[in-house]
Amino acid sequence: MAQVELAVQLRPEIGGRRPRRLRRLGRVPAVLYGGGEEPVVLSLDQTYLEKKIGPLHENQIVSLRIEDNDKAHNSPAIVKDIQVDCMTGAILHIDFQQIALDEKLTATVPIVAVGESIGVSRDGGILEHIIREIEIRCLPADLPEKIEVDVSSLCIGDTIYVEDIPSSRGWEVLTEPKQSIFTVTAPIVEEEVAEEAVEEEAVEGAEAAPAEAEAETTKSPESEAG
Repeated sequence: MAQVELAVQLRPEIGGRRPRRLRRLGRVPAVLYGGGEEPVVLSLDQTYLEKKIGPLHENQIVSLRIEDNDKAHNSPAIVKDIQVDCMTGAILHIDFQQIALDEKLTATVPIVAVGESIGVSRDGGILEHIIREIEIRCLPADLPEKIEVDVSSLCIGDTIYVEDIPSSRGWEVLTEPKQSIFTVTAPIVEEEVAEEAVEEEAVEGAEAAPAEAEAETTKSPESEAG
């Protein structure tokens, strides 16, 4: 995974409404933690981030160029969390974790299906995506943004497990090997749907019968005379 250099500045003010004040000034609050040191509070220029860098994503490896007055130093880090405004899409806060490029790290990586299962396209089955991410351990340079899994050969009844993901790319997969990731199930046929509907009607009828009988027995003498 290629590194992106991010210019960040130390921010001495923390807590309260100060992050909001930063955002009004066009800056994104951030924090860098790890490395056995106290967390370092930072800020990034919103325009610089959007126009020069582009979208960030979790697990992205970056080189933070930390500017402190007229001094600057670089620190390799991984993007651990990004808080985004659900209405505007604007970044509200970023968490960075300090890393060493020559030491392995642990991260959770999304699993993405590639291709169309033959059990779906030919036989009308249903592709079920059971777990959507797995945990791996690797060097920062080998950390993928996502892991693509080819599901095109899956027929009805077939399953892809965690152990089926190749680990030859420098990854050590930490998730339970026998955990299912994808499986193709048989379609629900019309006869099954009709049987379920009949069963539901039978249950509703059985529940309604006692109520009707009770209503019949509680009729007043006047109503019977009429």
